Amino acid sequence: MTAAWVLTALAFAGAIAGIFLFASRRLSDHLAAAGGGLLFGIAVFWLVPEMKSVAGWTALAATALAYVLIAGLDRLLMHTGHSPRQGVLAPLLIATAAHSFIDGWSVRALGRQPVTDVAVTLGLALHKIPEGAALGWVAQQGLRSRSTAVLASFAVEAVTLVGAAIEPTADRSGMAKFGPWWTVGILAVISGSFIFLAIHAIVPEWKRPTVVLAFLAPLLVIGGISTLRLFTI
Repeated sequence: MTAAWVLTALAFAGAIAGIFLFASRRLSDHLAAAGGGLLFGIAVFWLVPEMKSVAGWTALAATALAYVLIAGLDRLLMHTGHSPRQGVLAPLLIATAAHSFIDGWSVRALGRQPVTDVAVTLGLALHKIPEGAALGWVAQQGLRSRSTAVLASFAVEAVTLVGAAIEPTADRSGMAKFGPWWTVGILAVISGSFIFLAIHAIVPEWKRPTVVLAFLAPLLVIGGISTLRLFTI
């Protein structure tokens, strides 16, 4: 649970900055891109191959389906990132809470694996800070009360802890009922969410070379580590 608490604290700190300070969009975009590169690399180079060893090419289909469902839910809830729009604050809070739940579940599930432990926590941390800042700023604009915006941001980001707390019991129950296919399904959802976060971070900023570099650098590092693992196994 330690990593989940750290992620929640970072997200809440970002939200406080978004509510009370003038958050730097330039810094937020670069942090989000770096986190996206890490998460994309983890999904593509580590999680999908692990699923493929159990489920074959079905792993790719499951990941693609998870991505489509997450992206569709996000679009349905009108997740607008930095731009508040009239009438969309509640859907934004719901969408961010859903992402927070998956973040908490992911960091707890993958934290048991020594290779992914640090990388996943770092990738989600880099994503959580700008997410929190954007959430805080949007909440402040929509609610007009700083105290209410703080409470709303805290409640949404605290869902990270709920996902982390539920994961061990749900995992044991799922494994008992579905065996290895439970793991494949969970990893597919995690991979799809990581790919979604990566694309969400980089696509709007693809014309900015420094943001693209911030995305590619950790992605190449994960790819290099993955290649070295192949030669050492």
